[in-house]
Amino acid sequence: MNINDLLIFRTVVQTGSFSKAAAELNYTQSNISMKIQNLEAMYQTTFFYRGHRGIRLTPKGEQFYEVVLKMLHLYEKSFEILQDTEENRGLLRIGSMETTAALHLPTLLTTFHKAYDQVDITILTSPSQQNIERLENYELDGAFVNGPVYKENILAKEFVYEELVVITSSKHKRIDSQRDLENSTFITFPHGCSYRAIWEHWLREDGVQPQKRMEFGTLDGIIGCVAAGLGVTLLPRAIAQKYMDTQSLSMHILATKQAQIPTWFIYRNDEVQSPALKYFLETIDAYKYPSI
Repeated sequence: MNINDLLIFRTVVQTGSFSKAAAELNYTQSNISMKIQNLEAMYQTTFFYRGHRGIRLTPKGEQFYEVVLKMLHLYEKSFEILQDTEENRGLLRIGSMETTAALHLPTLLTTFHKAYDQVDITILTSPSQQNIERLENYELDGAFVNGPVYKENILAKEFVYEELVVITSSKHKRIDSQRDLENSTFITFPHGCSYRAIWEHWLREDGVQPQKRMEFGTLDGIIGCVAAGLGVTLLPRAIAQKYMDTQSLSMHILATKQAQIPTWFIYRNDEVQSPALKYFLETIDAYKYPSI
């Protein structure tokens, strides 16, 4: 077994088929199948159920996949850890909610880049739940999520607190409670968004039923539709303040709800931590919430 065998195994799992893995890695499908069979023979177990509907991991395959992810992560990070750290080089893959990316990352990344301009950063925006899953699967080095997150293998650092408010078009009637939202169209991020989960919990508490829902994958899409009067949304107060100069928006505070929500930066509890991540954690510690 070598690193390439582990890369093939990971790709098969992530693509869900031998043929897709072969296409992605530029191998023949028979070669991919042979590599997997060799791994199964070496460990004397079966990693995949094979059937007419495709493949899926066996329980042993699921356990091996977790080990493979960690092994490949350590392999990739070993080059970064053993290089000359005085040059402050490295690569970071950071996940973020759309709102955090819009409000805080421009200032945070500017500060970080000035101090560590040799570190390359990739930012991936997704809802909190997806960011947590990506972190656990070693696809990210860290992520900004709404927390706290209670998992043994994850560490969390408090970043900022956001006040959640209802945002409507400027022509919308005054909103004092959830009851005033009865029969409204609710515009949210897709499932997995923590703001959406909080809002849905509040609605269930008050027995309020949305008339309909609209989902958008981008913050600009949500704000544009709200400003056009298509519906209402729940987002951080700073988002409303950021957009109110250019969009016809109003914000409404729900005094009956605990709307102060923490944003956390989470990262794995790895035995070895890359220098680039250590630099990033230091920048987070020094971050000052910008005035909007």
